Amino acid sequence: MREHMEKLAVLQTLDIKIRGMQREKDGIPTRLAALEGDFKKEEEKVLGQKAELDRLLKDRRHKEKELEEEVERVKKAEARVFEIKTNKEYQAVLKEIEGAKKLNRQREEEILGILERFEELQKVARQGEKELEAKRKEHQQQLSELQERAAQFEQKMAAEVKKWDERQRGIPSDLLSKYRMLLEKRQGIAVAPVSNGVCQACHMNLRPQLYIELQKQQTLILCPNCSRILFWENGAEKAKQP
Repeated sequence: MREHMEKLAVLQTLDIKIRGMQREKDGIPTRLAALEGDFKKEEEKVLGQKAELDRLLKDRRHKEKELEEEVERVKKAEARVFEIKTNKEYQAVLKEIEGAKKLNRQREEEILGILERFEELQKVARQGEKELEAKRKEHQQQLSELQERAAQFEQKMAAEVKKWDERQRGIPSDLLSKYRMLLEKRQGIAVAPVSNGVCQACHMNLRPQLYIELQKQQTLILCPNCSRILFWENGAEKAKQP
């Protein structure tokens, strides 16, 4: 029985390794999506800055056109002053000219504010583009590394599965079936080593008599608490060498 138990312990080590590799392999798409999402956010940030620059440019041009039209209107109003014959009309035109000039000064200030904002944002956008280009290279490298790892996992897992098939030979079919059933029901741990009388899976202390029987390892012994197959730890070193 000890020989079979040592083989089971080796299978357990291989299964833990294979399951760990499978979990990591299964997690690669999530990591790829996270990388893609992070890069997308940075890209959208830069695109948003460019869109804001375009908006500011259009707004500036619109206000400059309005200013030109109002300046021309003021000039025409000032030219009409010499044609006015009544004082009332004269005062009305002066008031119109003064109001238009005041509004134009506001437009000039608005245009200046837009120019200042445009220049500031332009610097930020240029820096953002440089950083984005660096992140794009880093992003591509990380993607390539993860995709390469995913491909390597296939080969590595195939090699470990081959070892598993080789190691399971000679184990009685009923014992192997028991192992596989527990593997599924006990979160991938079917064989639990026992150290100093304690099950290392559920940490329950074994009864002295049961511990003595386990050290003889003449029969299959299950943990009274977690129902896993118990394996005396003096065989653990062999189990670590698949």
